[in-house]
Amino acid sequence: MEQHRLTRRRFVVSIIALSGVAGSALRPDLFAVSQAWAESVFSPGKEVLQAMVRMARLLFPHDALSDDVYAEVLNQALADTAGNSELAAHLNAAATALNQQPGNAWHELDEAAQIATMRNIETEPYFVAIQNHVRAGIYNSAAFWKHVGYPGPSKGFGGYLYRGAGDIDWLPEEE
Repeated sequence: MEQHRLTRRRFVVSIIALSGVAGSALRPDLFAVSQAWAESVFSPGKEVLQAMVRMARLLFPHDALSDDVYAEVLNQALADTAGNSELAAHLNAAATALNQQPGNAWHELDEAAQIATMRNIETEPYFVAIQNHVRAGIYNSAAFWKHVGYPGPSKGFGGYLYRGAGDIDWLPEEE
């Protein structure tokens, strides 16, 4: 059996995971500027953060997931691309495009108007890039896994042969 050595990579990943859990538990305001936003070359305002979280929720709507999960996905995307200004530029371009209609800010519109505005820019490269980051982040999120009942990867437990293969209780037994 493979022994689990504490490598530098595992240590760093563990520290990041623990700091994210602790930080999200202690965060007083959902739209407070996180460390990832602060370290990126992009410094969004509260309106940009609200618009991007709302856009993420409309792209991948899951009522059981809180806005914190969507905000964390965007934070993680920025953290992953902190040295690269491309995602930050995409977020800024999307917020600018969404807020170009006259009247209220995009995040203050009703849902039908928000979706209509998103449809107008859905083929733009910045929209597609944000959509891809959010998709990967949401569906790789432990919060989403809990929502759908997925226990997580079993590689660390010997694979699905020893964990998960016999968990299905809704299939009829073969005789």
